[in-house]
Amino acid sequence: MPTQAIEEYLESIYKLHSRGVKVIAARLAEDLGVAAPTVTEMLRRLRAEGFVVTSGEREVVLTAAGRDAAEVLIRRHRLSERLLTDILGMPWSEAHEEACKFEHVISPAVEARLARALDYPTTCPHGNPIPGSPGEGEVLLRLSQVAVGARGVLRCVEAEDEELLSYVEGLGLVPGELIEVVGYAPLDGPVEVKVGSRTVFVGLAAAERLLIKPQD
Repeated sequence: MPTQAIEEYLESIYKLHSRGVKVIAARLAEDLGVAAPTVTEMLRRLRAEGFVVTSGEREVVLTAAGRDAAEVLIRRHRLSERLLTDILGMPWSEAHEEACKFEHVISPAVEARLARALDYPTTCPHGNPIPGSPGEGEVLLRLSQVAVGARGVLRCVEAEDEELLSYVEGLGLVPGELIEVVGYAPLDGPVEVKVGSRTVFVGLAAAERLLIKPQD
């Protein structure tokens, strides 16, 4: 069974890869907030235990064993977020940090009962798919990629920090909302978006973390 430290690395690699990011040691160090030598040593350990391989371009890739371990952790994390928001009424912007404490201690038996008690959700409160659920594999576009005049349903807020989650929630940008892209400001300015009867402006960094299901 992976240690908590190993799980954190596997989770980071998995999530970065899911966002289309090329995972290298420097990016891992930045994502986890640790020093480069620490990452180097842990990657050596992960390779020795068969969780990752490194390509000729220094890209870190999960093996089947590494991916399975990461998905277990992420599934338990996202189920924990559902418990905290759906049952305990915690604000969705605060659920991530608390779920980080739960994810490492949930047993397979508790995971199964938790999923059943929650009626087998397919996403976390922020719209991220729960590994192993039917909701995986949907083709989505980042808000920053959507053409002017296009409409779509916001499916996922690909964020974990409380500040960003609070920011998009304050704009009314939560999963399930129908939105329309009105325009893009020049020089990496904000995206103008219509949400219901309101028009809001979304910073480009935030727009890159909002995933949309385009409408025909």
